[in-house]
Amino acid sequence: MNIKTTQKEGYAILSISSERLDSHTTPQLNAELVILSGKHVENLILDLSGCTYCDAAGLSSIMIAHRLCKNGRLILCNLSSTVETMLTIQRFDPPLTIVSDIEEAESRLNA
Repeated sequence: MNIKTTQKEGYAILSISSERLDSHTTPQLNAELVILSGKHVENLILDLSGCTYCDAAGLSSIMIAHRLCKNGRLILCNLSSTVETMLTIQRFDPPLTIVSDIEEAESRLNA
């Protein structure tokens, strides 16, 4: 999996370019989440623009990111319709924030 991490003032952006978020690709995402947790990043944008498939392992990684941001915000963007449908049927508490693109995600974090 190819992940690009961009740190900005008060948040980080993880851009995933893999088509699949599954047991073969999530270990790298989880490693990036551990690194960000060690840096006390609590606001995260997860850009899934390259991802068209997400299984239980991918969902688990998103849940880890959700917990990482318990004192901040997790915003997901650029979701394919398949991935968005799968995520919206899950019961996250609080619910996931899903927006159309990185610009909208950044404006929500900077508001």
